[in-house]
Amino acid sequence: MDNRSYNRIVLVADNAHGEGDPDDLFNRDSDKAQSDNVTSLLNALKTISEKVILYDSLEEFTNNTSSHINDLVFPYWHGENSRNKQALVAAVCEAAKIKYIGADAYTNIICCDKVLAKDICKMCGILVPTSIVFKRQITTGDLPTLHYPIIVKPNYEGTSIGITQDNIFWHSEPNRLRDMINSLYDHLGVPIIIEEFISGKEISISIVGWRDKIEAWGAVERYSEQDEHFFENHLHSHKDKINNTILLRDAKHLLGKSTMANIFELFDSLDKVEYMRIDGKLTEKGFYCFELSHDTTLDPNGAFFKGLSYSGLKYVDAVKLIITNCLERYNSLYPNQR
Repeated sequence: MDNRSYNRIVLVADNAHGEGDPDDLFNRDSDKAQSDNVTSLLNALKTISEKVILYDSLEEFTNNTSSHINDLVFPYWHGENSRNKQALVAAVCEAAKIKYIGADAYTNIICCDKVLAKDICKMCGILVPTSIVFKRQITTGDLPTLHYPIIVKPNYEGTSIGITQDNIFWHSEPNRLRDMINSLYDHLGVPIIIEEFISGKEISISIVGWRDKIEAWGAVERYSEQDEHFFENHLHSHKDKINNTILLRDAKHLLGKSTMANIFELFDSLDKVEYMRIDGKLTEKGFYCFELSHDTTLDPNGAFFKGLSYSGLKYVDAVKLIITNCLERYNSLYPNQR
């Protein structure tokens, strides 16, 4: 790595100290960068660069951007009650003309909005579940004719906030469906999606690269030791994620060339994204994408790094690749930039 490309690495992370009670469905702290993951990432960065700085306050970082003009920023900021939450650090860096790792503000906002993310996927030939969106309180008379089974989930939230196994509707229950939509809207204040439930293997694909240059990729399948067919009739709920009840195994061999060609086209079309996780289910019809996780958790044992580990990358090596990939993009596209 050419350390002359930057003076210091600046990590901007929420650094939340505890995900809270797994039964607290609406606790947005669970979606923030957790302190143990931030510590792991910080330690990895210190093996790569002699000078690393951590900000756990976006306001403090914003007030000090003039001190970081020649540094490289690593955003790990998920924010909370704002639809722009993941885009804020990238936007600040662009305004201050500071190099930064990962998705730009446009890609952050597109991927944070599950409805818009589906449109991008469809443009690239990737299957997505059919869905409708409600942006307000509803009555049973507002419900269209639906094809069951369906799931109900908030549009902007991560970490399956607001989601339990009860969010699956196997048949028509208009009163319960109305109440769930209204409850999610009351608690979270974001649009609520009714989406076709897809039965199959739950897959996460990890990618590092820029545009059509893929540096590394891998994939994991989520599974339950108690039920090999768990995801054929279950969701990856908020409680599952907080309690870490779901395991991971290598799934790269399950994904065909045509599926990955579409995934790589999607990655290319997003332009400045550099690394991301793509979540969905693999069925007999193909891979259905549910979510574009540009803000993936950077837990060393999480799905993103686990997928890369099955492709031969250790945690620190994967972090180093993310950095060198970012610098290569800047040096290739903006060779005269400081």
